[in-house]
Amino acid sequence: MKIKDIVMEAYKLREKILREVNDADEILLRVMDDAIEAYHHTQFPMVSEPISIEQYNRELDIADEQIANGDIFTQEEVSEIIKRWGRR
Repeated sequence: MKIKDIVMEAYKLREKILREVNDADEILLRVMDDAIEAYHHTQFPMVSEPISIEQYNRELDIADEQIANGDIFTQEEVSEIIKRWGRR
């Protein structure tokens, strides 16, 4: 794939995401916020490399903190999110 094609794909994806954000309800915004937070707190190792025990523990700490802060979804909320994915 050429650099120009990669840049164009990134541009199209960015535009799509911006449209989704502008139309998003609170649940989708929370999902996106959680994904962004997880992205910023996670180092993505090579698929063939296991994560270290330290990284594993950091990820558990982040998850525990999210739970303690109430940053969770009910089963009903998750079901609604999944239903909306199917409609697109």
